[in-house]
Amino acid sequence: MTYKTENEFLNYLDSVKTNKRDCLATQFLYHYKTKPETYQFFEKFALEMIQTRPKRGSAWMVANRVRWETMIRDEPYKVTNNFIALYARLFAARHPQHEGYFPTKAMKRILGL
Repeated sequence: MTYKTENEFLNYLDSVKTNKRDCLATQFLYHYKTKPETYQFFEKFALEMIQTRPKRGSAWMVANRVRWETMIRDEPYKVTNNFIALYARLFAARHPQHEGYFPTKAMKRILGL
């Protein structure tokens, strides 16, 4: 399922989360709100990738670049592998003109995504 706006996507995650600490939606929302720089780096590098490779890209490659670039600057940002697909979906919600740039498939841990 695709979301037309960032708020629609985040509201959906908020609606499916539970009080369980191991809920992926809960963990992602907490990380997104407390470490917004991680997504800012993801977005920056994704837009750079689109300029050089406009047809299709890899969210994993972008996440690894975030890890690399921030490690070199001695300010490492954790990008949990479990969050990469959610960052890709958030990117698509923020940039609908690039929807489908990062291929995604149905998530087993969050129904409806």
